Amino acid sequence: MIGVAGIKNAEGVMSGEKPITELGVTAVDDKTLKVELDYPVPFFDQLAAFPPFYPIREDFYDKYKEQYALTPEAILSNGAFKMTEWNQGANYTMVKNDQYYDADKVKIDGLNFQVVKDAQSAMVAFDQGNVDYVKLTGEMVDQYKESPELINTLGGYLWYISPNQKVPGLENANLRRALALSFDKEQIAEHLLKDGSIAANFAVPVKLAVGPDGKDFRETTPSYLNVDKAKAKEYYEKAKQELGKDKFAYELVFEDTEASKKVAEYLKSEIETNLPGMTINLKQQPKKARLQLMQNGVYELGLTRWGPDYADPMTYLDMWITGASYNYGSWSSKEYDKLIFDTSKGDLTGKPAERWEALKQAEKVCMDAAAILPVYQTGSAVMIKKDLTGFEFHSVGVPTIYKNIVRK
Repeated sequence: MIGVAGIKNAEGVMSGEKPITELGVTAVDDKTLKVELDYPVPFFDQLAAFPPFYPIREDFYDKYKEQYALTPEAILSNGAFKMTEWNQGANYTMVKNDQYYDADKVKIDGLNFQVVKDAQSAMVAFDQGNVDYVKLTGEMVDQYKESPELINTLGGYLWYISPNQKVPGLENANLRRALALSFDKEQIAEHLLKDGSIAANFAVPVKLAVGPDGKDFRETTPSYLNVDKAKAKEYYEKAKQELGKDKFAYELVFEDTEASKKVAEYLKSEIETNLPGMTINLKQQPKKARLQLMQNGVYELGLTRWGPDYADPMTYLDMWITGASYNYGSWSSKEYDKLIFDTSKGDLTGKPAERWEALKQAEKVCMDAAAILPVYQTGSAVMIKKDLTGFEFHSVGVPTIYKNIVRK
């Protein structure tokens, strides 16, 4: 992230080529931090509010080293609340921080988080008045859809399939396009998830970033890879001719959540039905294992997600440059790489309008090649007790802010 922020000499310091004393960050005095950049970064102020840039007291960290932040005693924070208890896998408790700069505005005494993995059990606790706030999943949304305590919000996470292009067949753009167009995303969002998620026909989500024209990025860009089962078959026929075969089998790795399991099973059904001769084998893994497989490139198709770190299309688009650590599928395009360089470190960084147009072109290149196969943008269905107000939900950065909660 320090490289994304364009901080002076960051790349050289991280690689060890330059001493840390040459990093473009200095404390002018006790209350002033000076940051120098190598090139203009339009979203730098937003990055500064992202958790990787939160301050850490060096003496406190040195006291705990590897144990830092693993217990309430080893966490030092400057937010509205401070942690007092943490029973891993069960619950954690926070109390109001009386030394917080804006403590007078904080109207609740604290927060008690319960870890309840089963949605049904969580709603029983909500109905009994034991919890005030809970997230819902598919069937539960249907059950409570008429409740005045139900709130739907659109999140910033994009779920997509990453095809590993080192796997024979998946390097073929027509086969990837056939896969991308063969499944109905609206069905997934509206009938499987039912939580406010929307079909994703894009790489840059809705309500992520506003351009120099004052409009959301998606307002002035087309949609891509919309479901089209007839067109999918056309691409499939071309791919079969180009690859010289008419049967394919790929393994789809996904994580062990209720939503991912439902989506993966639906994808298998749709793809196999609409692309005869295509077999999708499902491999369910815990999230950590799924990520490890994809990071190591030991997978064929992977159902994965990305959430925005800052409100700019670059938080997604720089993932798919050649050799990027999150470019799990090893897609590569010289045209794309140049567009991303020009808009992140090159001539366009100081030209907002031109940069914005180049970002639109970069998304088009990525989508036209089906470098990734978008599935859905997350929504969230939550239940909040009606005597509580002040919850803040954000699609970028930290998703939920509790500071301004008030109990009537």
